[in-house]
Amino acid sequence: MIKSIVRMSAVVVLAATISACGSKAPRPVSELALADSALKNAEVAGAREYAPIELRIAKEKKAAADAAFADEKYSKARKLTMEAQADADLARAKSDVEKIRLALQEAEDNIEMIRKEATRTSNTQ
Repeated sequence: MIKSIVRMSAVVVLAATISACGSKAPRPVSELALADSALKNAEVAGAREYAPIELRIAKEKKAAADAAFADEKYSKARKLTMEAQADADLARAKSDVEKIRLALQEAEDNIEMIRKEATRTSNTQ
């Protein structure tokens, strides 16, 4: 009887030790919020128009992170949220670059128009 109690106690201690070693990673709540914020910033920057592929990828990774979080796979959720945030930041940056490129093109077009007008005006005088 004492042997079975000792064995049972050993099994309980071993199980507790194993479960403590295999404890889950902390919940990535702040990482999920940061990824949401990065997605919103990308959309505000015009990523739907200027970087739709990167934005779609970021949203897909964020959805996968949400699913992993719901399944309590916190390490996977953290990794996916970090990737989603990076992809959203890329989408925002590409949007910013494209808007700057378009503004530069417009400025160059305006300069060219002014040059032509100045040349035309000076030739007629």
